[in-house]
Amino acid sequence: MIRRMKKLQLKKSQKFEWKDVDLKDVNYIDKWQRSGHSMAVLAYHTTNGSYHDLDILAEAAAALKDEGFIMVGRTALVQEEKIEKIQSIENNGSVITFKDGTQLHVLKQM
Repeated sequence: MIRRMKKLQLKKSQKFEWKDVDLKDVNYIDKWQRSGHSMAVLAYHTTNGSYHDLDILAEAAAALKDEGFIMVGRTALVQEEKIEKIQSIENNGSVITFKDGTQLHVLKQM
């Protein structure tokens, strides 16, 4: 199984970098924290580096852009081809209805 992950950033100054990681290449998984005050995440360690799941929506948007995902406001990342319709709600954002009937309320007026 291949997962899109981001390279562990040992320092805040390191730039965001993502990679498709095949779980077959993972040697081990452990909990990792950048600092004693940051949240622990699962780190996947391979011969070619260490990675963790995308945990910030903007980073996921950048990594999944070529897969057809678009950022909707600041609260959601949606696969554009799965959208059936978008209904604007006056002064209350929008409702996105997907082809399978599920709905997502977003704060962005569309």
